[in-house]
Amino acid sequence: MNENRKKNNFNDSIKFESFKVIMKKIIFTLIILNFFISSGQSKKIQNLDFLMKSANEIGIFNGNIIVSQNGKIMYQNELGYTDYSKGKKLNRESTMPIGSITKEFNSTGILFLAEKGKLNLEDKVSTYLTYLPSWASKIQIKHLLQYTSGLPRIFKNTDSEYLSELNNVEKLEFEPGTGYIYSNANVFLQQEIIKKITNLSYEDFLKTKFFKKLKISGGKIPKDSTLTVNMAGSFDNDFKETTFIHGGGEMYFSITDLYNWVSNLQNKKIVNKNSINILAKSFDKNSESSLGNTIIENNKVVEHSHQGSGNNYESNVYYESKNKTIIVLITNNQNFKLSAITESILNILADKPFTIPKKSIYLDIRGKLLDNFQNGISFYEQIKSSQKEKYDFSSEFEDLINTGKYLMRRKRFEDAIKVFELSTTIDLKNSTGISSSYSFIGECYDKMKKSDLAIIYLKKALDFDAKNKNAEEMLKRIENK
Repeated sequence: MNENRKKNNFNDSIKFESFKVIMKKIIFTLIILNFFISSGQSKKIQNLDFLMKSANEIGIFNGNIIVSQNGKIMYQNELGYTDYSKGKKLNRESTMPIGSITKEFNSTGILFLAEKGKLNLEDKVSTYLTYLPSWASKIQIKHLLQYTSGLPRIFKNTDSEYLSELNNVEKLEFEPGTGYIYSNANVFLQQEIIKKITNLSYEDFLKTKFFKKLKISGGKIPKDSTLTVNMAGSFDNDFKETTFIHGGGEMYFSITDLYNWVSNLQNKKIVNKNSINILAKSFDKNSESSLGNTIIENNKVVEHSHQGSGNNYESNVYYESKNKTIIVLITNNQNFKLSAITESILNILADKPFTIPKKSIYLDIRGKLLDNFQNGISFYEQIKSSQKEKYDFSSEFEDLINTGKYLMRRKRFEDAIKVFELSTTIDLKNSTGISSSYSFIGECYDKMKKSDLAIIYLKKALDFDAKNKNAEEMLKRIENK
């Protein structure tokens, strides 16, 4: 019996020692695994930092950023200045307007009220807003969410301006639900319905129902075109102030505010899954939803991206469901590169090669051409000959066309013609593009009341592309005067 007991103790001892060896191996493996995971994560953070600092040094990003995965912020930074004077650096509390992304607030507000039983998406607009013309009895609230109301393009700054414009609309562009027009009239009417149902101002509704709960401290609007503490001013690439160049009235938010909004929305803490799917639904693949651009698979939003801009401010949010990735970027020096930066960030997160976006030709030459045309042309020629590593010449033709249109809008028709002429030399095989350039030249001459020259260039446009409908219609109109 003693011998059996000794044998059992011996066997137990061996088992224990074996268990210790196995546990040591497991712990060692976990340590090694954790090391490689940490190394990989550290490399990603290094690459993110390199990308963003390079973007700032090149001059395509002056702003704030947050990148998170699975609910944890892995990279956050503030790069650049609060205004054109370069006197103060951006910080995490710096706030900026976020453009069209604010439209997510009103549309989510509508779904929030629907969940509470305060309205039905099939309700007619006239049920709540009785002061509008008869077309309001045709439009359902759901049409406002998808920009399918049939209301024309209306973009104003004040409530009174919107009401005046809407009361002048005699009929809709199409039957509600049958077409798509991206018009802020839809947004304004959503806000008006929210105000009517809740008996609150729109700003108070957002603060009491959303912002306080979500720890969003922003939402303030500058008074009398005066920025208050933490509000960043905007500027162009020549460091000229542009904060209120096209008016004001926008709410200002910090990078943390915007991150909290996207995170809580996608985690179903504001409205439920069904409501989010309704918000994500667009009229067709070429139109935007209330959440901007979305991808829905198996009745689930797997991707959500939304861009907003105005007065040289720009913002971009991105969410994907697999790794719960959130990327938020805000800038007070718009360079139209936030989407490209987001794409590079996604490549870094996926351990793929990434590129640093280059500067836009259009944004850097338009102001210089406006101030002094010849100096602007000299600058363009200089960067083309010696700074191709810094500037994006892959879209040179499109940038010149946009520059010409920019000059046209400011009635600098002779200068615009010179830029359009220059664009015809970029790619001699691009007959469609050359036709477009000549069409714009014809339009310039038409606006200058030089019909003979307009006809010459419009015919030239049709020689390069007989299917240029714009040139064809303009030519008919001018010849039939």
